Amino acid sequence: MESFVAMKVVCIIVLFVVVAEAESMDEETVVKQSNGKTRTNQIKFKYPPYIDNHQAFALSLLEICEKNNRENQGENVQGTTRKPRINDLNVDFKECTFLCKRDVDTVTLDLPKKTPCGPKNQTCEKKEECVGHIPGC
Repeated sequence: MESFVAMKVVCIIVLFVVVAEAESMDEETVVKQSNGKTRTNQIKFKYPPYIDNHQAFALSLLEICEKNNRENQGENVQGTTRKPRINDLNVDFKECTFLCKRDVDTVTLDLPKKTPCGPKNQTCEKKEECVGHIPGC
């Protein structure tokens, strides 16, 4: 029983350390507008700290989602106007997948093979090495 309580305490401490580290690494993202001016983007993504540029990562997933939508446009109802979208909370780094929300459905797509999926330089090329949670918690 004591080891169970000790394990819970360790997990809670680890979670606080991870959150504190993520907060300290949280910087505002800078993007280029089409007219060449630089502005600060207020969107805060919920990606892990081992993803270097959250804005660029989100844009790359959106591009994959849009490409998939164009390739499968025949399956969708014609005349719809909503663009494909992603949600940073629906990226599964353990399984190397993300959700692409289209006009009439949602599909699960693979992350690019070079996507980081763990704090020790793991990538989606070797999905079995990826981590999606803190083991034991």
